Amino acid sequence: MKLHLRYFVLFFLTVSFVSCEKPQVVKLIPYQQIGKIVPKNSSQIVSSPFGIQAGTLEDSLVARAAEIGVKWTRLGASWPSIEKEKGIYSWEECDKAFSVALKNGITPFITIGGGNKLYSKLSTYDDPALAEIYGSSPEPPIKDPVAMSAFLNFVKATVERYKDQIDYWEVWNEPNHRNYWGSEPDGKAYGRLLVETAKVIRETDPGSKVIGGSMAGIMPQFADDFLSVGSDKYIDIISYHNYGAVPEERVYAAIELWNVINKYNPKLELWQGECGYPSHSSTRDFRGRAPWGVNIQAKWLLRQSFIDIYFCKASMSNYFKLVHTTGKGQKPTRTNLRPIDEIFGYPERGGSRVKTKGVNEKCLLTNPELNEKPGFYAYQNLCAIWEPTYKPNVIKYKVEILDQGIFYGIGEEDDAFPSIPLVASFSDQSGNKLIAWWLPWNAQEYLPKLATVKIRLEGIAFKDPVLIDPLDGEVYSLENFSNENGNCVFNKLAMADYPLLIAERNTLNFK
Repeated sequence: MKLHLRYFVLFFLTVSFVSCEKPQVVKLIPYQQIGKIVPKNSSQIVSSPFGIQAGTLEDSLVARAAEIGVKWTRLGASWPSIEKEKGIYSWEECDKAFSVALKNGITPFITIGGGNKLYSKLSTYDDPALAEIYGSSPEPPIKDPVAMSAFLNFVKATVERYKDQIDYWEVWNEPNHRNYWGSEPDGKAYGRLLVETAKVIRETDPGSKVIGGSMAGIMPQFADDFLSVGSDKYIDIISYHNYGAVPEERVYAAIELWNVINKYNPKLELWQGECGYPSHSSTRDFRGRAPWGVNIQAKWLLRQSFIDIYFCKASMSNYFKLVHTTGKGQKPTRTNLRPIDEIFGYPERGGSRVKTKGVNEKCLLTNPELNEKPGFYAYQNLCAIWEPTYKPNVIKYKVEILDQGIFYGIGEEDDAFPSIPLVASFSDQSGNKLIAWWLPWNAQEYLPKLATVKIRLEGIAFKDPVLIDPLDGEVYSLENFSNENGNCVFNKLAMADYPLLIAERNTLNFK
């Protein structure tokens, strides 16, 4: 009888919801909405730490990147793509790519490198499954004096051609990844290539900045190896690409990486040069883990942005990527399937690459429609909110759980990652503050109920704060906050699995 009654109540509620002219919607943010963030074009923004890899040379699509408001983009000067005949360089694609980015108010940093089969033999993995995924690639030029001489000639010609446009040069892509390095990774060998390449870049353009590392993941030992041969004296920045389903997990490795950097040259900067998350399970390249979704992707993007620039102490965070215009419906050939794989599908190896064909669903525009995903708008809101002089402002804080909402078990009884709320604090030259807070659980596509928290921030005060939801850009008035003895306390704040923000009203443009 109780079961039948339950179904009747559910049916009644469903009918009431459908027939009601103005259905009751659960209010997840417990404040009054007062406006919505107005986007800014990249050309309107003086500086920021946020970038995106466009994935296209199409002018109209790069203009879409500028609509987000990013200030950085990663582009390539691929040796095998430019020197297809010995001694002959084809610059057409680079000319177009660099000029389109600069025209749209975006600063490019250029990855220069890639093995060239004109000078180096091809090699592949010993593991046949990995060989089938990645195929063959040329060995790195550092292995052969003739190849190395040709590579350095290419570097000199490239920098000479673009030194009036390009200031930032990144040496090689993921040299700690066997496919991109072209043989078994060797940090010291990469370090020697980095030193020789950086010397040519600096001799050709003394004002340029050199980026080393470009690591797949954050690999402190690999960084130690390439810095140990003296490359720390020739570079300005170290970059990493740390793909993963939970962006907060990269912080542990970043701390170890900084220990290595400080051992050799504390003046070096750290950049996150390439990283994104797919909105769909069927994606080429890095795949991640379930669940997938367009809102999950947007939340992941926001979390990565704050993790990089606050907890990892990176001065730039670059999302991968804007668009992929080809590959819909393509599937790879599978020749290494076991009987169980016919049932469960191809083994996904912990979220790493299982496909090199098809659509890269890390993009913020859909394929083939080129419509904006939620992540496009989330990044747009973050870029519009960001003040040019915001810097991390490390403070002590306490988050008290008033209502756990849908996040079962968080609170005083749990003291383990990822059930501890995180807070990131920033301030600008005028003393304005920005606060972000979130719970680093695996993100969900929909949340029926947020948590409610009380946050105490030590040593800072707000004058006229407002709350911003960067996922949709909505701005809310803030009540129940107080400045007490140099500390600020916010009562009854919503908390989600992505960053919500508090900023001074006068720093925002909303309508």
